[in-house]
Amino acid sequence: MKGKIIILCVILLMCTTSSIIAQGMQNVELHGYMLNRFYTGTEASSRFVMERLSLSAVAQLGKDGQAYAEIYFHPWLTNKVLPDNTTAEQYRTYLESAYVDLPMGSGRIRVGKGRQLNFGMTPSYPNRKTTQYGIVSETFTQDRIIGAQFCYNKGTFDGGLTLFNDQPVGKRKIGDYAGATATTVVEHFVDKDVPSDITGKLAIAAKIGVTNPCWKAHISGCSGKLRQTDANMIAGVYGTSTNNLDHNKYGVDAMYTWAQGKCVAQAEWYQGNFSFLKITGFSGLIGYQPKDKTRTYVRYALLNNNQEPNNNSLTWDTKQWTIGVVQPIRKGVWAELQYERNLESTGGYTARKNDLIFLEIFSGF
Repeated sequence: MKGKIIILCVILLMCTTSSIIAQGMQNVELHGYMLNRFYTGTEASSRFVMERLSLSAVAQLGKDGQAYAEIYFHPWLTNKVLPDNTTAEQYRTYLESAYVDLPMGSGRIRVGKGRQLNFGMTPSYPNRKTTQYGIVSETFTQDRIIGAQFCYNKGTFDGGLTLFNDQPVGKRKIGDYAGATATTVVEHFVDKDVPSDITGKLAIAAKIGVTNPCWKAHISGCSGKLRQTDANMIAGVYGTSTNNLDHNKYGVDAMYTWAQGKCVAQAEWYQGNFSFLKITGFSGLIGYQPKDKTRTYVRYALLNNNQEPNNNSLTWDTKQWTIGVVQPIRKGVWAELQYERNLESTGGYTARKNDLIFLEIFSGF
């Protein structure tokens, strides 16, 4: 019921905004997109899923300011209680972003909720290339943050600083989709945006690098603190205890394009301290992306926990091959066929069949 009320409010807000625009206020634009997918997995059932509906509004504030808000709706989620004692309702109707972006000195400042701009490769669609994020981005860079972000650019140099609410440690499932069964997926630890769970810990991130027309490279770092409850959760998986509350990350990322932008290669490497657990991640992608024609991408990614594994899949090192083929259909509409080959180092325990194939139709409006 809560989700339906929120959606109704959004529709009323959009109708009201449209009415204002019609009366002459031309500084607000409304946008949206939807993802419809057909999934099939190694052992889980095949099915069509209305994966996501996004509704967003952007407003110009004067000549050089902007306000942005975006809401996601995942109709396949229910209000059931999840294993971490939260409910899926908070993810069904979800505030993805809400921020104001203004000039500040020689740079810009963004305040509110949105993508992390100053740690790692920001995984917007043009950067990640495939519709799925991949296991490395899921762990380190995928989820939005709430805070203040300052970004600076002069010539080829760019960098920035972010002060934000540190994220709690959560879990994501490799091979998961609507209809997948719990026995076929493999979990891994991640930084996670949980709307109902603000840790009360602050974190700071910084980034510096060079951006040229054909290439860019950055180094970045982030320092925060875990709660004892998060450290206890990690320790429990390994059958131990800890008072280590470290939550520090650093990494490098680079992208290079050639042949007038038709070819692209990019790489990311991160290491994060999640209490005593030191997670190392690498992701490399190569792609062929001619404008308005079929695009093809291949990505290899790995995550190492640097600990001896046990029978809990959270302790397993993981590898993932992703192949994505994107076919433009018309302006704002394209189809993507994606295959994920998921592999785990189980330490002798029984592996799980969790490969994934899906066909997506993206429709922007």
